[in-house]
Amino acid sequence: MAATPVRIGFIMTDFRRAIAESPTAKARYGDDARQSDDPIESYFDSVADAQAIADERQALLSVERRRFKVTAKAVDEIAYLDLSNGVPVARFIDRQSAADRDVLISEIIIDLAKQSTTTTLWG
Repeated sequence: MAATPVRIGFIMTDFRRAIAESPTAKARYGDDARQSDDPIESYFDSVADAQAIADERQALLSVERRRFKVTAKAVDEIAYLDLSNGVPVARFIDRQSAADRDVLISEIIIDLAKQSTTTTLWG
């Protein structure tokens, strides 16, 4: 790419500013949101690229999700988990936590001594 005055000015600018906000998420989480105007370091050359990632991140984080840890007194069943089709997902139903949703299995801990499996579910 040619070193034009416009390109040099763009490169010399310290930060690219990209913002993605959701009124729903702002109402739901209020002051839990990031309360800083300090930029987050990234390596985007263009504002359009930074904005695209900010929009994707906002879409991912604006949906209400919960995290669960489930321990089962079983080890063999987890061995049959099919990982060949990509990310393992499951249906999690728990009346106590009012959950009935599809979740991502984000962590699996097998304890052979206790013959138990603990899974972390997110979704």
